[in-house]
Amino acid sequence: MSKAVLKEVSSLYIDELGITSPSEIDIEAIAFYKDAIVKSEPLTGCEARIIGAGDRAIITVNSQSDMERRRFSIGHELGHWFKDKGKIGNLCSHDDMNSRCKGLAPKEKIANSFASELLMPNYLVKDIIKDSPLTLDTIGLIKDSFKTSFMASLRKTISTNYHMGFFACYDSEGKRKYFSKNSDLHYYFSPPQTAPIDSCVFDLIFNNTKEQSAKILDGSVWCRNDSASHVVVHEHAFHYHNGDFITIVWWEDEEPIWKAIEAEN
Repeated sequence: MSKAVLKEVSSLYIDELGITSPSEIDIEAIAFYKDAIVKSEPLTGCEARIIGAGDRAIITVNSQSDMERRRFSIGHELGHWFKDKGKIGNLCSHDDMNSRCKGLAPKEKIANSFASELLMPNYLVKDIIKDSPLTLDTIGLIKDSFKTSFMASLRKTISTNYHMGFFACYDSEGKRKYFSKNSDLHYYFSPPQTAPIDSCVFDLIFNNTKEQSAKILDGSVWCRNDSASHVVVHEHAFHYHNGDFITIVWWEDEEPIWKAIEAEN
């Protein structure tokens, strides 16, 4: 998340609109406040479009998509509007709004950042997750509070950098597909390309173990060297969809991570 996006949304929400809780985030009303009218109708080949002329715009979202997708689409198009107000005409596909998509154009990445921050502003997310562990319950609380998808809520929770941890998606062969981590997490503690032996996600994929609640493991399981052999790590792995498995890993004891960072400075 760029500082520019955080600053612009924070200024809008705190200084102009005085938003203090998730229930006050009416994305269509916010669009109207920024001179963009939202319409909903069936669309083919795209999730949303925006047409701007001068200081006004019309955002059309696909009425056949679910509520969470429509809200993200509005946020995405508002991102385009904030960036290129007065000179915009844009069609956005489902892939344009998928941060996992390879080769995503820079303008679409920026629009996705705006959508995430507009729907789940950092200052409100941090207030909700304060003093909470990195668990599915915490992700569910964000999802329910902001009316966002599970994946958007998970990515946002990680991106706040409140928890020293990450989530990673592995396929049915144990190969890493994508991940998101605390930006301060040292390379030694980031998810490897293949699911490590003795991890919960490895057991879930290869040993047909039943899905369980979060477990505490020896820190060496999720560390690339011996920096964490004296600490523990929290892991919760589960089947996401089709052949994808997600694991959430959280280092409650951050000492070995900071020591690894200091050793390189």
